[in-house]
Amino acid sequence: MDNKKEIAAALAHEIKNPIAVIKANIDYVKAYSDEEMLPALNIINKELNKLNDLIGNYTTILRPSEEYEKIFLEDIIYDVTDEFSVTAEASEIEFSYDMESDVYIYGDYSKISILLFNVYKNAIEAESDNIKTILYKVNGSAVIEIEDNGKGLSSDTAEKIGSPFYTTKENGSGLGVLICTTIAKNHGGSFSIKNTVSGCAAKIELPIKKK
Repeated sequence: MDNKKEIAAALAHEIKNPIAVIKANIDYVKAYSDEEMLPALNIINKELNKLNDLIGNYTTILRPSEEYEKIFLEDIIYDVTDEFSVTAEASEIEFSYDMESDVYIYGDYSKISILLFNVYKNAIEAESDNIKTILYKVNGSAVIEIEDNGKGLSSDTAEKIGSPFYTTKENGSGLGVLICTTIAKNHGGSFSIKNTVSGCAAKIELPIKKK
């Protein structure tokens, strides 16, 4: 990392410490507050959570990866979708798969997990009831396609998606697609998202050979 990135990462880390202290004190104050004070304290807590998530997303982009490991993509896809399958918001969603076996890459397991988590999270929030994952190899790359049947992207969103801090979600940071793109590029691959006839499709291409 260059000096500017090191300073930014250190600053983000230092900001998270006082946020944790503020949140702990808010919880303490809530225990002794009148009912009419609780909505205001809840709003403060909510905004602090948003700030914490924003800083976490930012440091994810900046943080250098450690030694890459061999990752079987079928396994990591199941790991991530299993996280969602037990949540209330995804309880009515059908996850379907068409995946080649033994497709692997060399990469940072935690960051590939974050990439996939963001894609599935977006699909769920688009009010999909079916999310299909396709995994295959082509021209020395592993390709993951994640298709949903949700609301899709508006024309305005399709133009601006991936721009820092652009979001249509009430509590969104506007960094999800940027994080996905950055993680894919840092692994020598690419990330794209587009509308389909029935919803939206994300495509992740990652080189199979170790870089």
